[in-house]
Amino acid sequence: MTQEQARQGLLDILKSMDKQAEYKPGADIFEDLGLDSLDQIEFLFNIEQKFGVKIEDETFEEQGLRSFDQLASHLAERAA
Repeated sequence: MTQEQARQGLLDILKSMDKQAEYKPGADIFEDLGLDSLDQIEFLFNIEQKFGVKIEDETFEEQGLRSFDQLASHLAERAA
């Protein structure tokens, strides 16, 4: 999977959650889109379902995966 495919998959997930999402390289997925804690849990669950990759909440902070590019790169490397 390419980084672009992973990025588009993330945007698709956000759209399915009725979140208006537009690709911005340095955008913080949670803060810039205003995802609350329940939205974050739903987002992580949807990532696991779509990509087959489990990401723990702490991993976002520890590995700096809060921007579209960082998360898309991580998913492209790990996705099944």
